[in-house]
Amino acid sequence: MRLLLGYYNTYVRQYFWLYPTAILLFAAAAFIYLRTQVPLYRSTCQLHVSNADLRVTELRGIVDPYNAAGASFINTQIRLMQSPEILNRAYELTGGLEGDSSKCSEPEIAQVPNTTLVNLSITSPYPEAAAKLANTIAEVYMTSVLQRRVSISITGVDLLRDQLDDLQKSRDKAMAELLKFKEQHGIFDLEQTYTTLLSQLTELNKHCIEAEIQDVELTATLQTIEEHRADAVILMPFLLPEGATNLGSLKSLYLSHEMRLPELLTQYNEAHQAVQTHRKVGDMIIAAEEKEIDISIQGLELRRKRSQQRVIRLNAQIAEIRERLNSLDRIGGDYKIREAACAALDDTCRMLVNRINEIKIADATTKIENYAIFIVEPAISASQPFYPVPKKVFSTALVLALALAGGIAFILVSVNNKVTHIEMVSAQFGNTLANFGSVPLFTEDEHQLLKSSGEDPIDEAFRDIRTSLNLSALTRSSRVLAISSATPSEGKTFIAANLARSFARDKKRTLLIDMDLRKPQLHKLLQDFLPPDSGKRGISNVLVGDCALSDIVIPIKELGLDAALAGPIPPNPNELLGGGGLKKLLKDAQEKYDLVIIDTAPLLVVSDTLIIASHGVPIILATRLYTVTKPIIRHLSERLKQVNISLAGLIANNADVPKNAYYSYKDGYGYGYGHGHGYGYGYGYGKTKERQKR
Repeated sequence: MRLLLGYYNTYVRQYFWLYPTAILLFAAAAFIYLRTQVPLYRSTCQLHVSNADLRVTELRGIVDPYNAAGASFINTQIRLMQSPEILNRAYELTGGLEGDSSKCSEPEIAQVPNTTLVNLSITSPYPEAAAKLANTIAEVYMTSVLQRRVSISITGVDLLRDQLDDLQKSRDKAMAELLKFKEQHGIFDLEQTYTTLLSQLTELNKHCIEAEIQDVELTATLQTIEEHRADAVILMPFLLPEGATNLGSLKSLYLSHEMRLPELLTQYNEAHQAVQTHRKVGDMIIAAEEKEIDISIQGLELRRKRSQQRVIRLNAQIAEIRERLNSLDRIGGDYKIREAACAALDDTCRMLVNRINEIKIADATTKIENYAIFIVEPAISASQPFYPVPKKVFSTALVLALALAGGIAFILVSVNNKVTHIEMVSAQFGNTLANFGSVPLFTEDEHQLLKSSGEDPIDEAFRDIRTSLNLSALTRSSRVLAISSATPSEGKTFIAANLARSFARDKKRTLLIDMDLRKPQLHKLLQDFLPPDSGKRGISNVLVGDCALSDIVIPIKELGLDAALAGPIPPNPNELLGGGGLKKLLKDAQEKYDLVIIDTAPLLVVSDTLIIASHGVPIILATRLYTVTKPIIRHLSERLKQVNISLAGLIANNADVPKNAYYSYKDGYGYGYGHGHGYGYGYGYGKTKERQKR
């Protein structure tokens, strides 16, 4: 909102006269334009245009140049509607119309987006002629399409019959070749044969893997037995399947036999026949175990040889089946090609028969109904002119007028770099400064303004500024305020004096100090209220220690305040303010007064004000609008940033305020204002005649 208000103040308010002037000029031009233009009427006929008509145009030998396929179909039909043949025939049929159809415009034909609808529009000074010509063009176009379709259908039947005969012969030949191919390769159903062979191959692979696993297991068993031949009696029952050998029984028998030997030895000696017989039987059992081991090994060898032979047979069968599959793969492509050719020929034959039947059915009717191209909404006579439209013309004129006025205002603002409103000053400081109010341009002499009654517009203006300062935290946190400006002649002395008078009328003990020690102006402004020789001693004397602040204070009863003038101009004001006297002066002033207002030197001319600000004194910037320039304010902002000093707020001088803003009902007094250069003073306020002249 603040940005928009800034644009308004910059480009609209100060050049407000441009906008109504431009609007009036363009409105007059629009009125003249409407009075001189011939009204035009537009009628539109809407057609449905689709390529879903007779399909014979898709077949070999039958070509319709106006029936393109795909997205270009409607574009082709639009070009056909605009062809000289269609238009000349339509003009002939409408030649006797009232208003002469030759004054009608060329047809404007456009597709409705994402539909198969087409709008055919005619513009003419005569509404009846426009509607009639649009409908006639649509009818001539539909008749042309109908005639073309009838001609194509007659030729199409003969061509389709010839094509059907050729296709039937080709189909019979292809079927004969397919049957012969099946007989040669023993194929009756390629897919089923292929599936069967794959199933057999899978099963053989499974058996082959089982045989190979068995061979590996037998080889490992024999290797283990050979490596542990001495323990074969113990290992073989665990390596061979259960029941495959009698070694377990023989081992149990041998153990039972050996357990009887100790008992025999207790009864007989080693040479006894019973002991000898017992040992022979043990040897026979051991021999039987060895023989059983040999037999088992032979059996394992035999089983391993059989497994190896089985793997060889299975691999041979797998190779044979794979060869058959490869053979099927080689001939499968040829088979599928022949089969697909036969299927395609069958489909084409059926399609041709259906197309011939469709064309015969269409020819059997008295008229081929154009169900794909028809009129959706016929054109009617327009009741209101299409061109010119007064509302549109005046709207365009308004937009152009505002644009022209805005452009001129922009150029004027670009050329003029003067600050015209306080927001422009605040923008240079990042829009962070408070705006305490505005002082309008007064035509009265500044000395007369100081003698106001308290109800005059000047009093109202400074009363508003005083209220803003009281509502802010500035006057509550500090009892000292300094008024300064960027350059001389911006009215800071006048603002400081009137602001001090306004606070004094608010029952506050107020002291007005002139600390512009280089070019003081306060004594000139207050000359009607000061005693003779009042400027012999002042602030400069207090700062050098010649006297106290109370010695130079001058009571001004007419204004209700005390004033301390600058005194004699010292040769070194900057060093004087930088000494220790300023701090004591400010302290004494705050102890005796409710508010101290200081008139200081311009900020960009000398650094005196910066020294005062370094003592914690808030600085309020007084800016004379329409006089100070943007580069000056920008330079001031950069200067204050360099020394790390911030302003406390802004007061606009020479503001363009409405006349009745500070109107007094008591005496009916108003004030004048304008865009001049302000009060016309050198470094302060000048005389009335000089200001009026400038």
